[in-house]
Amino acid sequence: MTKSEFRMTLKIGEMKVPMILVLSIIAHADYAAAQTSQTDLSPKPQTTLECEIESLEEARNVAVLHGDVAALDRMTSDDYTFITLRGELRTKSDILKGFASGSFHYESRQISDLKVRVYGDTAIVTGRSMQKGMENGKDYSGDYRFTRVYVKEKGRWVTVALQTTLIRQ
Repeated sequence: MTKSEFRMTLKIGEMKVPMILVLSIIAHADYAAAQTSQTDLSPKPQTTLECEIESLEEARNVAVLHGDVAALDRMTSDDYTFITLRGELRTKSDILKGFASGSFHYESRQISDLKVRVYGDTAIVTGRSMQKGMENGKDYSGDYRFTRVYVKEKGRWVTVALQTTLIRQ
């Protein structure tokens, strides 16, 4: 760009504005307008992966409700961590032993409000659960929100972490 091109100005009101600045502003405005018009604010339909993870979450809920240790073992990674409603830390071994011994028992358990987000080989599920049951002699009944993390290991999805938070009534 020559000095004479750079010095080209446009008089706007009482201001003289360099032409390059005016052209940059126009180009930026056109780009922003194009981006805004392409934004679709309507909800996106669930992907196949999101549906698959939601189905796994529902199957896991059934396994917990029925104390199905074999199913829970298959669905859970070996390095699984669970932070309970009361802030206790549990491992896969703790969970399986609790159900196998009968010290974890649920009369009812319903999940709802599931939202699945998939990031490559990782999926995060948030949801709500209402349950009535006991764990190690303590009442674990209540309404809570949860976040569960799944990863794809050896071609299949397993849960690696769960965090639950009691909803105060």
